[in-house]
Amino acid sequence: MKRTLNFFPLLAIVFMFSFTACNSDEEEMTPTTETPSTTDCTNSTSTFTINLDPGECTVDIENTLGISSQYTETLSGSTREIQINSVPNHQVGVFPNPGNPNTISSQSFGFSMPINPTVESNSLTTQGYISGVLFSGVTTEPYTAEFFRTSTGGMNREWNITTLTSAVNLGLDCNNAHVQPTGKYHYHGTPSALIDELGVNGDEMVKVGYAADGFPFYYKYVLDEDGSSLIELESGYRLIEGSRPGDGDSAPSGCYDGTYFQDYEFVEGISLLDACNGRFGPTPDAPSGEYYYVITDNFPSVPLCFTGTPDQSFRLGPN
Repeated sequence: MKRTLNFFPLLAIVFMFSFTACNSDEEEMTPTTETPSTTDCTNSTSTFTINLDPGECTVDIENTLGISSQYTETLSGSTREIQINSVPNHQVGVFPNPGNPNTISSQSFGFSMPINPTVESNSLTTQGYISGVLFSGVTTEPYTAEFFRTSTGGMNREWNITTLTSAVNLGLDCNNAHVQPTGKYHYHGTPSALIDELGVNGDEMVKVGYAADGFPFYYKYVLDEDGSSLIELESGYRLIEGSRPGDGDSAPSGCYDGTYFQDYEFVEGISLLDACNGRFGPTPDAPSGEYYYVITDNFPSVPLCFTGTPDQSFRLGPN
């Protein structure tokens, strides 16, 4: 059975636009170029791309800024409090760059989340939220402020451009991250230099941070059902077959190739992960099992929805 990711309806997206990850703080980048509409997408090529080479990041940003990375975690009753300054504790790419004209600067953020989160009956999109915070002192924010540009110069916000595509240059570095005009550095996908810094090589299950609802983030190597061995996971998202329904003027035409989030659908049963890139299973912290999210190297890499309730400290815009 196939299930398409439940993106916000148009009116909801218009309302959320100024609060969405990368939205209110991120300026428009390179316009998208449409391919001619076609019904024959048999040989269509995916534009999905992700950088997994930490060696391509050569800037020691702590030394450049003269500021140490901050990640401070405090437990208070049933709440986990985290303070960061968005200065990563690993190397980054060069900024500004041709796709991203901004410069990294120190920021100050404080987040709260439950120590013992609860799985809810319905999931919630991460649009409008910082989706999580990693031990590097940097946040995860999968969505963008980039949308299909109509022939009249407007934007169709039902078609949201993803950063993890070769069709549009949004200036991502080797950590699949870039910078908002405010100077905030943030991840859109696998944080390659952090993974390298933590020594992740598939020998153990490594926690890399927490989502806004309190559930932990792990990288793609996780314990199997009985906790006896490690397995490597991918998400259950795949490109939709065929061509988009748009006319190329008011909405995109061409084949579903991964330029937009809406080019993908979640396919039930092809992955051990759910639509939020999460699962219940044993972890080093909970051998009997707990719910956790997985950062994968295929789309969407960083989870697109919450299984629990995100704390309002992660909300983008006025709380």
